[in-house]
Amino acid sequence: MFALIVAGGSGTRLWPASRAQNPKQLLKFIGNQTLLQNTFARLRKGFSSEQIFIATTKDYAKKIQKQLPSISASHYSIETEIKDRGPAIALATLIMHHHDSKSSFITAWSDHYIKDDLAYFKALKTAEQYLKTNPKTFITIGVKPTFAHTGFGYIEVGKGAAKAPVYQAKSFTEKPDTKTAEKFVKSKKYLWNTGYFISRTDTLLKLYQEHLPEVYKILMQIKPFLGTRQQQSAINKFYPLMPKVDIERGLIEKLSDVTVVPADFDWADVGSWKVIKDALSKPEENLTHGQVITHAADQGNLIYNYENKLVATAGLKDIIIINTPDALLVANKNNSEQIKELVTQLKKHKKLKKYL
Repeated sequence: MFALIVAGGSGTRLWPASRAQNPKQLLKFIGNQTLLQNTFARLRKGFSSEQIFIATTKDYAKKIQKQLPSISASHYSIETEIKDRGPAIALATLIMHHHDSKSSFITAWSDHYIKDDLAYFKALKTAEQYLKTNPKTFITIGVKPTFAHTGFGYIEVGKGAAKAPVYQAKSFTEKPDTKTAEKFVKSKKYLWNTGYFISRTDTLLKLYQEHLPEVYKILMQIKPFLGTRQQQSAINKFYPLMPKVDIERGLIEKLSDVTVVPADFDWADVGSWKVIKDALSKPEENLTHGQVITHAADQGNLIYNYENKLVATAGLKDIIIINTPDALLVANKNNSEQIKELVTQLKKHKKLKKYL
């Protein structure tokens, strides 16, 4: 089995630390390694370097190669333009299939936080074993929700398989509103959608052919050049013709045979400052980085100081402060999703684009 690290996102909700040319997966938010390096280190507990592939963009490929020098250049799937996850995973699947036509793989997102590696690999093993006897199925991994999070997707769990802890995935709901999320959690019939899925490469390519023929047609134009010196130039030529389509809505939600493996590990998609705060500290605690001093009455704040100067606070609760050399962010922790809207505003102003 291969592992595909998807590392092409820009991480706009983690601005101003995460920037267009230095995105979140290349930064240190948790521990002494970058999010990408943390993902790679976790996978190396169950996969060799030869079993790991990277899906990224031309802007990040060299930086990723510097952080993960043991990954062969032939194991990179490099997008010329960002076309969303549908085409990105399709191209990576084609490349993995070229390396081994009988291969299977799991996706691993470069910006995810997982606390229990043993439980993670237990879920992978369950999925791998089920795939061996059901090669045409498409398997996802879901995690039991701990609260009504509106920033995650949800999977409705159906009937269970006879000889494995695997269940039918009845439906998918992406980022529900608060009322709907609370209903899902209360019902106990829903799991958080981690975005991890397991499939055979040949099966997935056939699914693209059936459900996203416009993507598959372009893959077939690239295929003759795989493994040659013209591989990347062919991708550069044909990949921009891909439509923008998400793999969830464009493919997975159209499938009739999707199964889900319930997993029991602490998991977070590190997509916002609030997620980092919730993952690394208790609600009432302050989470700080760099030169920071807080008043004893301060509660629930996240303060990351990347500058060589002191940041001091008093009387603050549930506030996010991110201090970088050229930009300062102050936001309410519970509204951190709105940071993406701030970045959109920056894009509209010529004089402010330098902060992207």
